[in-house]
Amino acid sequence: MPDLDIRLRRERADLLATIDQPALDRIRDRARGLRRRRAARTGAGLLATLVTVALAVGPWRAADPPPADRAASPPPTVPVYGDAGITITGLTGDSVLRLSGPVTDVEFADADIGFLAYTCACPLRLLRTADGGRTWHAAALPAELGNHADVDLMAFADGRLAAAPATPGSSAPDATGSAAPGSGGTVRPGGPVGYRTSDGADTWQPAVAGSAPAPFARPDDRLRLRPGAGRCDGSVEVWPDGLPQVAPLLVQPGIGVCSVAPVPAGDGTRWVGGTSGDRAALAATRDGGRSWRTVLLDAPARDVATVEVATLGSHVYAAVLDRNRSVPALLHSSDGGRSFSRTGSGPPTGLPGLAGAMVPLLDGRLLVAGTDQRWYLSADDGATFARAGGSLPAVGRLARTPAGYVAYDLFGGGWVAFSRNGLTWHKLQVN
Repeated sequence: MPDLDIRLRRERADLLATIDQPALDRIRDRARGLRRRRAARTGAGLLATLVTVALAVGPWRAADPPPADRAASPPPTVPVYGDAGITITGLTGDSVLRLSGPVTDVEFADADIGFLAYTCACPLRLLRTADGGRTWHAAALPAELGNHADVDLMAFADGRLAAAPATPGSSAPDATGSAAPGSGGTVRPGGPVGYRTSDGADTWQPAVAGSAPAPFARPDDRLRLRPGAGRCDGSVEVWPDGLPQVAPLLVQPGIGVCSVAPVPAGDGTRWVGGTSGDRAALAATRDGGRSWRTVLLDAPARDVATVEVATLGSHVYAAVLDRNRSVPALLHSSDGGRSFSRTGSGPPTGLPGLAGAMVPLLDGRLLVAGTDQRWYLSADDGATFARAGGSLPAVGRLARTPAGYVAYDLFGGGWVAFSRNGLTWHKLQVN
């Protein structure tokens, strides 16, 4: 049916001709717009992704500096006093705890934990610190100790503390430099000779006199002088780290004891000073007091009030002191105390007298406080001393504690400083 096919094609062409077609320009414009919208949507999605990742990772540029009027103020300047390599860092700007009386004893168990006793018109008071002396908190002493004029604080390596009435050879020298009198006397077996605490001085337990002598002292135990009736006739007693019983050593040093070193030497040797016959003498034990070795010193005993020892490594210093804390003889050992020699033919040159403990320094020098309240240094093992001046303040005395050294009565105003090594000192925030 060729005629029908021809007619249908003609009618379809006529129908298409009647339909209006958009102009080609409009088709192109619409195509371009469609492409731009698609590109915009794709770019926005990519940007959102990048922002999300950047925020998750962190800022991509430093924060703008604060306005000038809101800038942080510079930290306060901390004063530093010093001379000859000895420095004392002053107060840090924090509040200072004001006391109603002078500081009498400070003990640090480690670089952070310390205890401080001070006197006032009321009973003796106690403070404690857990941050190296920057802040202090009140602690209670047993009433029996609070009524004493002074106490010996004995800190242990684990932070425990014992306290007892002060005795000669362990208490602070008075204004003249002489040892303050102590209680002495006979201790009644079973009676309290002091008190001890294991919770930072929140609670105290009596430390009683043991019924039997102590066979030896363990490494963390403290040795203390038990005074006798006369000069250099004391004995050595053990204050255990854990047990509440205090007892004299079963085997005594074999010399007339007038001082006990507060802490062992680095090699574990424990030293006591005193006299033997007509000579000044030392006694040393390496086994906790089971046995003792006597060392006779090249100094007569007639004017000896005490013989004090300081150690650092293999170096041991022995100062023979009279009642006024003058130094008739100073002796030195470089072999751990096996042999001693006098550092000079007479008293040390340039030192008016010794106020408190000797401090051997890591650089080989010997640091001391003089009875004139000045600092002195020796570079020849104690034969001669030179006064350290500069901006170093006046100092009352130096003392050894298990964790380092304490300087008392700085500036003549009751300030106290602590040092781990004797070279760098930090003023405590209390006065």
